[in-house]
Amino acid sequence: MLDTALDQTQLYALAFLLGSFAVAALSDLKRMSAQREFLDVWLLVVVALFAYDLYLFYQGADWQLAAVKWVLILAISIATHQWTGLLFSLARADVVACAAVAALLSPILIIVFYIVLKVLDLLMRPFLKTIGRGDAYPFIPVFLVGTAATAAVVVWAIPWLLAVF
Repeated sequence: MLDTALDQTQLYALAFLLGSFAVAALSDLKRMSAQREFLDVWLLVVVALFAYDLYLFYQGADWQLAAVKWVLILAISIATHQWTGLLFSLARADVVACAAVAALLSPILIIVFYIVLKVLDLLMRPFLKTIGRGDAYPFIPVFLVGTAATAAVVVWAIPWLLAVF
């Protein structure tokens, strides 16, 4: 559960998601909406990673870790959706984008990721609201920066901290 390392496949998947977030963020900034195809791709990533975790379970992997991970993703996804508004008030595509990144992470990194997103949301919201309409503002740019920041923490900061301490 405290594993903070990502293997090479997870890093490639994270790079793929970062690329899709970059393109979707441009669309979101221009039109306050990303194309439907992005939602489909992100949903496919979530389903594929869930299926992969099920496969690992059937191969003898730790089912408790996978259960904690997916319950955490489900609970936070519900808390971030616009009809609950507990953590964020996100549209469905934004929730799925978040879940796609979270599905690549361990439970501890999922919590770090959402904390990073919350901090970045608070910092970026004033600027993004100038682009948005009413209370709505483009949130995918926050995902883009938050995913890149989380990747940087995982790839550089955590190994450095572990080496120092």
